[in-house]
Amino acid sequence: MKYKLLALDLDGTLLSDNGEISPENLSSIEKASKAGTKVIISTGRSYTSAKKFIYQVNSPDPAITYTVAVIQNHEKIIRRITIDNELTGSLLKTFKDMGYYPIIYLTDDNKYFENLGDFKDGFLKFSAGTESNLKKINNLYDRSWDEVIRISVAAGEADIPILHSTLRKKYGRAIKTVDTYFSCWNFYLFEILDKSCSKSIALDFICSMYGIDSSEVITVGDNNNDLDMIRWAGLGAVMKNGLADVLIEADYITEKSNNENGVSEVIEKFIL
Repeated sequence: MKYKLLALDLDGTLLSDNGEISPENLSSIEKASKAGTKVIISTGRSYTSAKKFIYQVNSPDPAITYTVAVIQNHEKIIRRITIDNELTGSLLKTFKDMGYYPIIYLTDDNKYFENLGDFKDGFLKFSAGTESNLKKINNLYDRSWDEVIRISVAAGEADIPILHSTLRKKYGRAIKTVDTYFSCWNFYLFEILDKSCSKSIALDFICSMYGIDSSEVITVGDNNNDLDMIRWAGLGAVMKNGLADVLIEADYITEKSNNENGVSEVIEKFIL
């Protein structure tokens, strides 16, 4: 099988725990690109946060950011999906009633919060290396919000099933919920997006631009927000350091972790 497109998650996959792309991974990506394989970055980070790595990879192809709420080719927006304004207001009220503290992400790349609760330290350490334009404000729940891309909550392991269950029961398929575990900072980021958002849907959209079938795609990830693209692709590769629930869905598990050039391993084995 000749694979025509390679989709790479960033944190825990292409990036080491130090937040860097190794020379070995970059070299293999360059070889894959020269061999004709399209290389797509697919990340939960905002474009501002991912931009440095997108430019390092030096791919001319679109990138998927904000857990697929945005697809853009460098500065050009190809597709952007926001949460309905009325739904946003309802979600904020629900979080307030549940005692959770949301972070609101807007299309202008600003992020707003009023409080971060018990996971403030972990989230702020994570944000220092990944997210800019983070702003603390008062009366977050009482404001009217437009152009919301994502609503997130910094939470612990015990909170995740409660959040999923409560919000699915109340909103059903009107929203997309996903959680990502950040082991370096020991907290989960629970995310709400528009119902039409998923990495697989975004990749299918990009593949349709190029006439590529899902069977001709390799996806590489490690976390819960990578699950749907792992299942969707012709070859879903999961990093050795991936979460247990993600590893069991893998077509291939790398022998090397994100700190040992696991992405290069996948490229060398299946593309070059």
